[in-house]
Amino acid sequence: MSEEKVARAYAEALFAAALDAGSVERTTADWRAFAAALRASAALRNVLFSPQIDTAAKQRVLAEVTRGADRLVASTLLLLLEKGRLPIVEEMREHLDQLAADHERTIAVEVVSAIPIGGATEAAVAARVEEVTGKRAYLRKRVDPAIIGGLVLRIGDTIIDGSVRSRLEQLRERLLIADLRGDAS
Repeated sequence: MSEEKVARAYAEALFAAALDAGSVERTTADWRAFAAALRASAALRNVLFSPQIDTAAKQRVLAEVTRGADRLVASTLLLLLEKGRLPIVEEMREHLDQLAADHERTIAVEVVSAIPIGGATEAAVAARVEEVTGKRAYLRKRVDPAIIGGLVLRIGDTIIDGSVRSRLEQLRERLLIADLRGDAS
């Protein structure tokens, strides 16, 4: 079974347990927090992924790091450690975010802009996505000056590229084709 399928299966099991416990919000928030800590801390990754450090020491580290966290998160992390599956934490976070969004009738939208957006632009993007999808839009904003202007939206597997860079590339391609055909004079 691929790592992607394994991560999805574990995420679905964790989400189902969180639903049963009535702790979806806390479980997903605590999982996100652990995934962020793991990404941010090379020392934590070195300890948890090192074959030279025994499992008992890793269990103590996980217990300390997850002290006060949702019990489902702590026990799932210990299970992943036991099964040698800790590297799928980030993929599980992605699946959990999607499951939580589906449950809450929200949809995550990555919005890339050349400059920071807010206010009216942010509200307009959210309103349009909500109108099209029927779900409340949760915007994750990112700035990338390379797009020059406009917006690039990623909604699940769909990318809507309204960037100036994309439009310039399309224009360049049309001009090249026209030049090749002899249309450009």
